[in-house]
Amino acid sequence: MDELYDECSTAKPILKRLKEDAEDEWKSKGVAARWVALFQVADLPNILSITSHILSIPASTGYVERIFPRMANKWSDCRNRCSTELMRSELLITLNFEQSCSEFYNSALKDKEILQKYTWKKK
Repeated sequence: MDELYDECSTAKPILKRLKEDAEDEWKSKGVAARWVALFQVADLPNILSITSHILSIPASTGYVERIFPRMANKWSDCRNRCSTELMRSELLITLNFEQSCSEFYNSALKDKEILQKYTWKKK
């Protein structure tokens, strides 16, 4: 706790100086950019840890709430026996993959390693 107090005591005059040096620029910066400016000037590991945790909390639940309708579309009545792992994998691909299906297909055809790994023998 003493270390955190010492860091706060160190940060206070630095923040004041940063704000006074370029007041217009300081006002135009976002919260995260202001913290970055402080951490570039001073070594404050405890405050950095606390700030990292606080800034990682989403400001709203909007992103998560957009996922539920997509999940409902994938996990329909005709696909109700799919495992949660399959649904999770499909959602991850849908949300994080930038290519269209045809672009992925064309790139997979060019990738010899993928073709060898996932080629099954016909009976």
